[in-house]
Parts: sequence; C-alpha cells; structure tokens
Amino acid sequence: MKRLFTTRTNLALLFFIVILQGCASLGLTSKKSNTIETYIDLNMVENDQLVVSLDPGPFPKGEVTFYMPSVIPGTYEYTDFGRFVSNLQAFDKNDQPLEVVKEGENSWKIAEGKRLDRITYLVDDTFDSEQGTKIYPMGGTKIEKDEVFLLNLHGFVGYFKGGKEWSYRVTIDSPADLVPFSSMEQISHTPTKDIFLAGRYFNIIDDPIMYTKDDSISFSLEDIEVSLAVHSPTGVHKAEDFKETLVAMMEAQKRFLGDANNTKSYDILLMLMSLEEIQNFGGVQGALEHHTSTTVVFYEGIDQESMKEYLTDVVSHEFFHTLTPLNVHSEQIHYFNYNEGVMSQHLWMYEGTTEYFANLFQVQQGLITEQEFYDRMSEKIDLAKRFDDTLSFTEMSTQIVDEPYQSNYQNVYYKGALINMCLDIIIREQSGGDRGLLDIMQALAKKYGVDKPFADKSLFDEIVAMTYPAVGEFFDTHVQGETPIDYNAFLQKAGLALMEKDIALPSIVLIDNNRPFISAQPNQDGIPELVVAGTNNRLDDLGFREGDVLRIFNGTTLPELNKENAGMINELFGTSFDWTSETEVSFEVDRKGERIKLSGLAGEALVPAKGIQAIAAPTEIQKSNRKAWLYE
Repeated sequence: MKRLFTTRTNLALLFFIVILQGCASLGLTSKKSNTIETYIDLNMVENDQLVVSLDPGPFPKGEVTFYMPSVIPGTYEYTDFGRFVSNLQAFDKNDQPLEVVKEGENSWKIAEGKRLDRITYLVDDTFDSEQGTKIYPMGGTKIEKDEVFLLNLHGFVGYFKGGKEWSYRVTIDSPADLVPFSSMEQISHTPTKDIFLAGRYFNIIDDPIMYTKDDSISFSLEDIEVSLAVHSPTGVHKAEDFKETLVAMMEAQKRFLGDANNTKSYDILLMLMSLEEIQNFGGVQGALEHHTSTTVVFYEGIDQESMKEYLTDVVSHEFFHTLTPLNVHSEQIHYFNYNEGVMSQHLWMYEGTTEYFANLFQVQQGLITEQEFYDRMSEKIDLAKRFDDTLSFTEMSTQIVDEPYQSNYQNVYYKGALINMCLDIIIREQSGGDRGLLDIMQALAKKYGVDKPFADKSLFDEIVAMTYPAVGEFFDTHVQGETPIDYNAFLQKAGLALMEKDIALPSIVLIDNNRPFISAQPNQDGIPELVVAGTNNRLDDLGFREGDVLRIFNGTTLPELNKENAGMINELFGTSFDWTSETEVSFEVDRKGERIKLSGLAGEALVPAKGIQAIAAPTEIQKSNRKAWLYE
C-alpha cells in the first residue's frame, strides 16, 4: 500500500498518512443480453443517502438474486458494499411490491423474478459512515449535496446473478453547477443530466465518476489525452498547479514504456479531504487504479510542493498499471469474482513490477538522481523487514483477502518491488546488458494484451523460457519459495552494496523517516496525552526519556488533545521542519510527577541505517551491468 511518508502537515496528527494503492482488474467484452437501466438523482439527497433505481429488463422465470460486490479489484480485501444499502424494494410493472429476502451481507433474493420490473434502494456513503472508515477512501463513496459526489459505482450499483456481462445505461441527474469527470463512455450531457454506457459490470467497477465544480485541465502527449479534475474543499489547490509536473512525469513514462503502452486516454480524479476526514480514515490516503483512469484521494492540507511529489509517485505507479495488469493478467483477474476471494498468485507482478517501474523510470529519465533511487530501494528493504520475510509471495497472493496474508499485503509495494529489482539485475547480467525486465514485460504485453489472459500457473515457466535458468531459480527460491532474499548478492552484480551510514532526519521530532517521537496515550484517567515513545541522538542530548509526557513544545503549552485542537497542534509541530542546527529550542515534560525543563540547540538528528551505495572499486563488468540496469 505504497510507502509511508511524513510531512509537516500531518506529523502532529499522529496518524501518519499511509498512501495505499490498488488496481482494478480487467475484463472481456462478450455477448450481452439485458441492458440494465440505472438511475441516480444527485439532487435528491436525504441524510447523506441517494436513491438508486435499476430496471434489468425481463427475467424469463424463477428466482432472481441481486448482489452488491464483496471484493473490489485492486483493494485485495473484503469490502462488503452491501453494508451501505438499505430499504431495498422490488416492484412489478404495475408498481406493486414483490417480496424481497436478504440472504447475506451482499445479496437479496426475489422469488417472483418473472414479475420483476425494477428495484430501488438507499445507499449511504462511506465518508460519513462509521463502517465506511474501514473502506479505503479512494475506493469509497462521498455524498456531499451541491458540493461533490465521488461515485465509485461499485458502492452504488450492483448486479444480478448471471448478469455480470449485461450492459448498463446509467442516467444521472445533477445540480447545474456540478460537472462530471469520468472515463466512462458518455452518450449524452446537459447541465443537469448525463447518460453513460457501461459495456458490462466490469465497466461499472472500472469507470468511477466524480461530480464537482469545474476545475480541470487536459493535455495531449503524442497519441494520449490526459485529463486532471480536482476537488479542493477550500480551493487551495487548483488543477493548473499540477499541469507542468504531470506533463513532465507522463512524458518520461511514455519514453520509458515505449511500445508497451497504447493507452489512448487517461483521467486523473483528485479529491482532497478535510482535516476531519483524514483523521476519520486514520491518515490513510492514496489512489485506486482503473483501466484508463485513477481515483486519487489526498489530504488538502499538504503543501503544494509535497503534493506534486506525491502525485508524481502515486500517479506514475497507477499509470504503469496500463502495462500490468491491463495488458498482462491472468484468468483470475480477467474473470473477476466480485463476491468470493478468488485471487491470482502474481501480486509480485501486478503491484511489485508496477511499483518498481514507478521508481526505475524516474532515475532512467533523470527525474531523480541515482542515489535517490538507491535510497528509495533502501527504504523498501527496511520497510519489508516489518513483514513476514519467510512467507511465500505466491501463497500470500492467492490468499491475500484472508489472514495472516491480508496483514502482509502492504509488503507487495516493498518486497514486491525488490523482487523485481533483483529480477531486472539478473536479466541484465545474464544478457550482457542487452535485455532487462521491461523487455520481458513488453513481450508479454504484445503476446497477451487487454483481451487475452494467461493461465495463472503457466507464467513462471513462460518467463523462464523467455529468459534464463537463473530467473527460474530465483522464482523457485524467493517468490514461490520461503527463503528471504540476500539483497547484497544481487546488488554486487551492479557494483553496489548495503552499507551502514548515518541518515539525517528532516526534523529532530522524528525517530525515523516515518515515526514521530511522541504518541497519543491515555493516562490513568483515560485522558489522551503526548508521551515520548522513542528518541534520537538530539533528543537524547536535550534530555528526553521514553515515558516523558510532553507539556510545552518550544515555549508553547500544548492544548487538550482533541479534533478541535488538531490543526493548531499540527502547525506547532510542523515548525520543527524549519529549524536549523543553530535554532534554540525549549520544552517541558512531566517525568514521574516532576516538571522538567529541557533546552538547547536543535542540532541535527541522525539515525544509523543500511543504505545502498556504490562500492569503492567496481569491476568493468559491474559498471556495465549498472549502466544497463539504470539507464538502458
């Protein structure tokens, strides 16, 4: 779920924002029968709920089952959107009610299916629901009357048993000053009504719609049209702010992908959250990938430069999904089961390859330096240690929706990327620099493409046949097998090694790149307080000790910890990012009933870490391998 990051805007919230990413899977266009007429009126909002009406056309006979999805492609966990549906009713063509029996969290049965004309139901949004805080915001739904509607349609529209291949005609009435942004096929648009077509239920899942006031940009990159729409509650961020960054990034991506990318259009829907919303979601933000679009949900309080950096990392990852799983995917992805967790074994590729390329292309195209790329891979090595390093990646992938595998999912963005780094180095070494992992993925994309899945069990053998026995040994040992990777064994092929070095932290109030030195803990009366949970060299020098209760931060008394004061506390701690080593700082803590004053120079906080660095005297072969790996 992408890497953790820390900014001055979120540090004191104690919710460190986790960027999560997912990718919707793909689908086969096949013969259809019914067209489901779907109607939603965004003007009729009651208690943050919308009414959805579905007219499926005639059923020939018997019982009809209606489903809301339990599992959403790209999120790799049970989401059970049936939880947000209430008052589901069925009617015949004379508007007479039919009996409906709810059979589970996500299914309803209508015995007299032959008489069924339409069903209607209410939908709660996930942003305002207590249960909704467990749904990733970028995969959730937001209903804010006259302001913004995030219509991830898997939260609004279900499907009938046997009808996943049926088409949908989606009619949406909306306020005149809100504009729809979506990659879904639109056949009609007026200021107050839009009609969309979805070829099958897959397109309902794959083509989210955002209604908001018009703040958008678009630009062409050779044969691809890119659009960005932004909803910023206070207007602090504008779509135009990010155009230059996106153009530079996506031009570099197209150069990197070459013939492997034939996407004709790509839409980025950026919805920004308030402070209260980011708190409600525990600091989680990120993006959910689709065929030709991505939904990105970030905290609005992130400063513009940081927002550009995060958009580069997140959107580049999502755009690389146009390679896999868009053009390279298995049958489990192609024929996705929305109500059972039937998963592919190749998360190492769908997420790992994508995350690896999202970093590799930046160094290859000159967007980051070589050392910055090494530092990113070093961070992934460090973060991967927090997960079960002996877990078979293929076993984890096929059972990812269940524990203990679900709690290891985030490792697909850490160890998954590192698996691909090692594979890339192996292929470069074995080919004498002539080929790399991207060449293999390009060949697979050419062979399969959007409409042709591979057999899940055959992929490893196929890649080995295209490459070298050493690749097969790596798969057997480190991807299918349970043996941890010795990264030095592969880095040395490129004249690199993991070496101990001191890393400077961006603020002395951090104990590593992701964690603050304090955490919110309840005292004996149940009142939350900021307690020192760890220290670094400068905090030690100033006299902090674990267990201290922070009362005064650089001369300012801390207020009560609650949502109302979160913004002020956030800004207070954010000032630490502007301190220099010569800044005079002072604090007060309670320690075992005694008030203690601590003061001195801020200095520089250093933490020891193993980082990837070039060795002193690489051989010509090592230098050649490194050059081919990073720049060719």
